[in-house]
Amino acid sequence: MPKLDSRAADYVKERMPMIGVGTYQVRSESILTDTIDEAFKLGYRFIDTAQIYRNEAVLGRILPDLLDKHSLTREDIFITSKVSPVNQGKGKTSKSVLKSLEELKMPYIDLVLIHWPGTSRLKSNHKDNAKFRAETYAELEDLMGQGKIRSIGVSNYEINHLETLLEQCRILPAVNQCECHPHFRNTQLAEYCKKKGIHFQAYSSLGGPDYVADLLKDEAINKIAKTHKTTTAVILLAWGLAQGYSILPRTEKVKRIGENWSAKEVKLSEEEMKSIESIDKSNKACWDPSVVV
Repeated sequence: MPKLDSRAADYVKERMPMIGVGTYQVRSESILTDTIDEAFKLGYRFIDTAQIYRNEAVLGRILPDLLDKHSLTREDIFITSKVSPVNQGKGKTSKSVLKSLEELKMPYIDLVLIHWPGTSRLKSNHKDNAKFRAETYAELEDLMGQGKIRSIGVSNYEINHLETLLEQCRILPAVNQCECHPHFRNTQLAEYCKKKGIHFQAYSSLGGPDYVADLLKDEAINKIAKTHKTTTAVILLAWGLAQGYSILPRTEKVKRIGENWSAKEVKLSEEEMKSIESIDKSNKACWDPSVVV
């Protein structure tokens, strides 16, 4: 196999911060304004969005004023978006990314991911899922060549999806954004990504909307939190950072922005890391991409 173009991976390694502001399910203009305002004040420079989040236009309205308020420029921040499953396939991908650029009111997006290995309106076992994935990634490569996006990658890809992609693509995917937390460590996938030079990015670090309570109640994590005089949530985020994963905590509460940011100051001991590793229950809180062919 010929060596893949590493420009996207190099860009992410150089430019992408390790902690971002997640915006999943956050569409309120006032909430996004308040939380991102606080985030910029504290030092965050990374915002994660997606076409299916339906907040790109809101971000496009509020970011110019927030950047100006904090004496920042477009080049000072890192923006990730993701191609919706409904926009996968030849022609659709480019059109959707151009719309994202228009809504965000930006000349480029730092990182664009394929959000899901499957395509809308196709069953998970339909053979054309692979076809549309390939077409979508090829269009992202072209958009990167045009300077519309600076780096490209994927989200929710399993090893089999990545193996197929690496046989077809020209540009090495910079990132694979996947569910990862101590009850679902996703270790095999993370190690595969590391071996291939793909940065592993964790979402749902607190366990996901319907599972977060179970994870926050874990006795081992609570014990460590008490030792560090912080919250369980901060320990969960610090654990992700300790693995070398970038993290994307989302919140609608301004006070949580600072709490999440403090995770970078927490240094877990080797013993604490082993204690957390021992609680993996293989409990997946979000959707399962392994069913997509």
